[in-house]
Amino acid sequence: MNDISTKLEKHFKDAVDIEFTIQDGKLWVLNARPARRTGVANLKITIDLFFEKVIDLNEAISRLRFRDIDEVLTPPIVNENELEILGKGLPASPGATTGKIFFDSDSLIQRKGNSCILCRIEVSPEDLNAIFISEGVITSRGGMTSHAAVVSRGIGKPCISGIGSLNINLKERKASINGYKINEGDWITINGSLGNLYMGKGNVTVPNWRNNRQLFVFSRIIEKAICTNVLGDNNIGKAWILRDYFLHNIPFHIKGTEKKSIATKDYISFVHPTDVQIRNIYKSLNKLEYEDLNSKLILQGLRNTLLRLLSNKIGIDNHYKYYRPILDPMCCVRNMKNDNNSFHQLIGEEYFNISKYIPNLIDIYKVKIYYEVQTDSENELSFLDFTNPNGESIVLKCDNIISLYIEINDQIIKPKDLPKLYNTFRKREYFWTWYSENLTSHKEIVEFVNRPKKDRLKNFRLNTYAHELELLENDSLTNSGQALIF
Repeated sequence: MNDISTKLEKHFKDAVDIEFTIQDGKLWVLNARPARRTGVANLKITIDLFFEKVIDLNEAISRLRFRDIDEVLTPPIVNENELEILGKGLPASPGATTGKIFFDSDSLIQRKGNSCILCRIEVSPEDLNAIFISEGVITSRGGMTSHAAVVSRGIGKPCISGIGSLNINLKERKASINGYKINEGDWITINGSLGNLYMGKGNVTVPNWRNNRQLFVFSRIIEKAICTNVLGDNNIGKAWILRDYFLHNIPFHIKGTEKKSIATKDYISFVHPTDVQIRNIYKSLNKLEYEDLNSKLILQGLRNTLLRLLSNKIGIDNHYKYYRPILDPMCCVRNMKNDNNSFHQLIGEEYFNISKYIPNLIDIYKVKIYYEVQTDSENELSFLDFTNPNGESIVLKCDNIISLYIEINDQIIKPKDLPKLYNTFRKREYFWTWYSENLTSHKEIVEFVNRPKKDRLKNFRLNTYAHELELLENDSLTNSGQALIF
């Protein structure tokens, strides 16, 4: 049996479930298939297969799921033995949390979600804001693909669905389960990785991924992939998202917010496009295949990187110096009645002055992005934030991107060129040695292009470098060069 299982593992390049029988002293294999496994097991199996050289580095990266990391880092309930287990449901979204139970969204929102857990028979789109600000969600109905499960996984909230023995009395604002009674405001604890519901206040601690051996090993695998140029195009977006998580603690999910949309058409940082211009923007978008996760992750990583680099350099509350919306997303919403009554929303953003502030991107002065997202509820629509009097920003509430358009330095980026271009763009932050190789600096180049033309011609070395970076063409400033003028 050991020989057979070894051969099957090599064939499937995975751990396998084997169905077998023994008849008249002879072993018969009835069926074999890749084994079902938890997120914790999937991480360990993937690493083991990689080091056994059964799968290569790219395959290892493609097999790791973000929810595996969420599950591995499920906060442990320190006092679990002291809590009374009430029942069990489906582990719809990993994580553990504790809070006071509330049976409707309005009551939870009134308490601003502080240490609150939403308990519903089923979750509807109207509950989305409450889910965002709650600690977690439990439902008596629904499965692993219910609205509560999908939304909770998308924003990283623990969730237990389908607790069949949970009976909720909305009128009396209480619930019962397996002989126990729960009143609104009582403390409960949930483990979304196991589906366990407990009575009482849990002591939940937040783990550090560096203390988990498997995750630490995988972070080294990601680093090796990026440093050795072996990443396949289909893994580039995912690898950099994982590296950002390990290196910069940037979450995989959109974080919840209590900010509300404000209806106004008095814009500071942009002039809203006309209807004709909006239609032309839609025509320019490249539709993404449903399974094209890579392009979605590349866009997510591109936005995260630009915002991180520019905000770190310039400081908080100064986003208007490098960022502006191109349109009001709340004015670009379409209700798709033929598509499960979902909403399609257009979002447009521009990052400028990049080359002024980021030395390794001295030849990139502007990035413009348009993308269309699909949401199931009006509560998931993104909107403008008018907090800063110097310019608007965007509060993103959905990352289900269905079409995309990117320009860099006014040049349209074709979808097939995006992975390699993005990989080069990201690697510059860590591995670009152009300045040291040419014995110059960002400051020296910027000061040079700010000189009059007659003075620039006197310095052959810097003039050559400026042409190499396409800041100059025929000794005149290009758009990239003009962007460096103070």
